[in-house]
Amino acid sequence: MNKIRIAGLSLLLILTFSTGCFANTEKLKTYEENKIVPIENKAEYKNSIENEITLEGIIYKLKDVKEQENKTILVKDKEITEEKIVNTSNKHSALKLFEKEKKIEEDGYIGIVDLQQNSIRLRANESYIEEYKVDLKREYNNVPQNELNEIPKTIQENGTTYYLVDPVWNIAETQNVDGQEIPTSYKGVMNYEGVKRRTIIKNYIATVIYKGTLKKKEADSITFNIIYEEIGTQENNYTPAIITITAGIIFFSGLIILRRKNIFIYNINNGKWKLVKKLHISKNDSLINITPSIVMSGKYKIVLSNKLYNELLNKNMTIKYFDKQYIYEIKEKEFEIYV
Repeated sequence: MNKIRIAGLSLLLILTFSTGCFANTEKLKTYEENKIVPIENKAEYKNSIENEITLEGIIYKLKDVKEQENKTILVKDKEITEEKIVNTSNKHSALKLFEKEKKIEEDGYIGIVDLQQNSIRLRANESYIEEYKVDLKREYNNVPQNELNEIPKTIQENGTTYYLVDPVWNIAETQNVDGQEIPTSYKGVMNYEGVKRRTIIKNYIATVIYKGTLKKKEADSITFNIIYEEIGTQENNYTPAIITITAGIIFFSGLIILRRKNIFIYNINNGKWKLVKKLHISKNDSLINITPSIVMSGKYKIVLSNKLYNELLNKNMTIKYFDKQYIYEIKEKEFEIYV
């Protein structure tokens, strides 16, 4: 069997195996979906995300998962009571001793509560009982004698007992008897004393109320943004073993027909194009592999032979660079790409 027949057989095998391995697609498709789940179900849902899905015959592989917390604002009313010991019984003066507002932070809530001006209340804190004297006067007119027989020695008034302590008599009228002025009536001023008690307050407890609204942000759900990328279709989803065999056949065939290269790969180097790779593909192939064996720049030029250009004109080709793939429609014999 000569080289031509071997090459023909190899190409036949290539076409047989590679038809399903290299999809002729215009563009790699992506599928994206958003899902909102309660915060308490976050872990459960995340673990349920599938690595691969099939939609309308197209197989997609999980590419990225993004999470976004959705927060809601919780509001609650807050009221607090504050007390101070003050030395004044004046409510207005006592009110000035309190802050006008307070910043409150509790359980994640934050807010301002304001002093309620009409909430001030005062009550005695420290006090003692004090006794003090009180006076009472009674006048008696036309008393025939300056004696206390008819004069009350104690008087009860408003719950207090008054005791006679200082009677004062004055002659009101006299009569001349044998040349002497004899008193015929008297005017009495009776002075009484009593003892009362009173409570002396040393200081007061002032009580005020603050009122306001507290707020906090709290995550109540998670939005998952899930992105899948197309990796093939159900028809060409062959096992890795078959793909490996196909790659081996391609490599073997390439060795046989080395002299019949029809694609030339150039790479830019110091402003000049340098031939770095030669390939051979048929019009039925859909993959151009430009993956280099050494580090090169990202700018390439691909030149097709005249025959291959005519065969591939207006056809979509897959250009492979390491693990990346690009879909390119052949319109020119020579074209440049960036990878």
